[in-house]
Amino acid sequence: MAKDTPSMAKNKIKRSLGAILDPHPSAKEVTILWDYFENSCVYCGLKMERKSRIGHLDHVVAQAYGGNNSIFNHVLSCARCNGDEKREMDWLLFLNQKSDSSELLANRKLKIEHWLNKNINANVEAKELEEAEKIIAVALAQFDESVKAMRSLQVKIT
Repeated sequence: MAKDTPSMAKNKIKRSLGAILDPHPSAKEVTILWDYFENSCVYCGLKMERKSRIGHLDHVVAQAYGGNNSIFNHVLSCARCNGDEKREMDWLLFLNQKSDSSELLANRKLKIEHWLNKNINANVEAKELEEAEKIIAVALAQFDESVKAMRSLQVKIT
């Protein structure tokens, strides 16, 4: 197991504070997602058992591109589609590649879009996001100062 480093701790602080406004899906929400997508990968249609751990919650819009952690920004994907094939590809482009017919594509796309349209967290105001970023920046700056103070103390004792 990796040892905790200041940089790892800093990343954890950032994610932990961000999760207050944008929490990860609850177990109940994950169950609703599995039920909605009928235990099947949205891209290839593979039927999965939840306990098999083959199913992934795939962010439709990655956080790096402005997506959030709402359950309605996730779809159910198999490990192969999400981890091996899709990667950072746009979900609709990937869905087009995985669908064998235009009818299948239309049905899957409609189901996904219906799910995504429930994402009320997508409408968080820019000013709230900016305020959250400022709060996180202050916490990280304080952490940096604490690390600097601890390193100074370390020099004194050694």
